[in-house]
Amino acid sequence: MSRFKNIDAKLVDLANKLNGRLTKDRPSYPEALRTFEERRIDWVENDIMKAIIIQPNFEINGVNSNIWNFINLATYDDGFSISNPKWIEVLVDQKDFSFIDDNIDNLLLKSEENLSNISIKDLV
Repeated sequence: MSRFKNIDAKLVDLANKLNGRLTKDRPSYPEALRTFEERRIDWVENDIMKAIIIQPNFEINGVNSNIWNFINLATYDDGFSISNPKWIEVLVDQKDFSFIDDNIDNLLLKSEENLSNISIKDLV
């Protein structure tokens, strides 16, 4: 059973509101590499690619699905630069998934606020 079962509907609703795309568990990866759950909402606004990412912690020895991160990301790709300017804020750092589950409404609201206010000048 998916640990996202209680929050998937809210993620779908927000993705629709933002005209974004909700992806689950890295569907473009080969099945052998899809060993963990994650969720990601991606959309583009004013030429800035934005994302809300919920993923387990990536560690030197692999993926630790006991602790989770909730990340807001904005990046700009002009198609020519070697490095893409970006902005990132980690709202949840290495916590039990229940923390995200219990606080999903506030995390999504904060993410929406964070990312709606990002402009090119905020990216470094």
